[in-house]
Amino acid sequence: MIPVCLPPVLPSCKFCVTIPAKNEAAFLRPTLEALANQLDFDGSRLDPSLYEVMVLANNCTDATAAVARRVADEYPAVPIHVIEVDLPDAQACVGVARKLMMDEAARRLPEGGIIAMTDADTVVDPHWIAATLRAFGRGARAVGGRILVPPNGRRDYRKIHLQDVTYRSLRALLECMIDPSIQDPWPRHFQHYGPSLAVSREAYVASGGMPPLRSIEDAAFAWALERIDVEPVHDPAVRVYTSDRVSNRIEGVTFSQSLEEWAKMVKENRRPVVFGLQHCIDLYKWKVALRRAFYERRIGSLPAIFTLAAFLELSPGELQRTIVQATTFGALYLDIRQRIERTHSFSDRTFEVAIQELRTFTRSGHQPVLSAIRPADTDRRDPRVRGKSRSAVG
Repeated sequence: MIPVCLPPVLPSCKFCVTIPAKNEAAFLRPTLEALANQLDFDGSRLDPSLYEVMVLANNCTDATAAVARRVADEYPAVPIHVIEVDLPDAQACVGVARKLMMDEAARRLPEGGIIAMTDADTVVDPHWIAATLRAFGRGARAVGGRILVPPNGRRDYRKIHLQDVTYRSLRALLECMIDPSIQDPWPRHFQHYGPSLAVSREAYVASGGMPPLRSIEDAAFAWALERIDVEPVHDPAVRVYTSDRVSNRIEGVTFSQSLEEWAKMVKENRRPVVFGLQHCIDLYKWKVALRRAFYERRIGSLPAIFTLAAFLELSPGELQRTIVQATTFGALYLDIRQRIERTHSFSDRTFEVAIQELRTFTRSGHQPVLSAIRPADTDRRDPRVRGKSRSAVG
């Protein structure tokens, strides 16, 4: 729980931005200035009473809090709350910092409120809040923003980083072709992480909230949303620009460490391996078949289910029991996808080869192949129908 009493939320406020900040005095001003200067789509200043900003200066030994307060004084129309805490060593991590703020936002905001997160070294696009609000107005329950890394002198990681972005974008297109989503249509991106992720107050509470982890807390939170069938919308108009700084501030796997590893791979002339085209097709075919089996409560005669069972080294009966016992489709698909991703057999192509395969396939459309593997679109349940129990789905 936040250890200070914040001013009451404004009656018109429906959007709370949360920012964890530990020794971020050198980066925080541009972050807050971008939030204080948000625009509507007609180019006018976004009504500042619609949103507030919460900065948690945790375990700082620099002027982070002072910088935040100076920006708050310079932009008095925008409610910028600055909270200072010294967390015990066992709790001093980004997951706990995010959880404290997001739990507080869930307590403060009214029904229908939106809780957003970004980072202290990230500058949001001028239309970031407006674009996020628009996505929620169209029915989203979570929205991930496109995370861009401006070139700031470092070039050692950029080759593999750009390959990674290209590959993941093409995979997102392939998924749209095989398993189209009305809620998250093409064009879309593929990211829903800490620098830009927003969630409805109701979905945040239903998911159990932010996991208090020392690293990958944002990914774990996205998995928690997936387990309750909340799929993030990936609107390209929601964009942020994040730092490519070298940092060892967080234990575990981080974006900074990924950039460092890519830079090392370039230097050593090593190449990452990823899922090739056929394995991507298999993954999305299995997703479609699993959804049908989940809602029909049986595997029936779906060929993809039998090939999935064989890949997982399960009998069809064992896989059917797994499907029937799942409480949500999201939890079912997440568990099976993570099991597939832990195997090394699916990673069989370098970026160069995988990108070429995906580009050729998606450009051609391969409609006969797609028609053969895609069941009726009615297999996707209406995302507006929420809260039904597993047994209520016929």
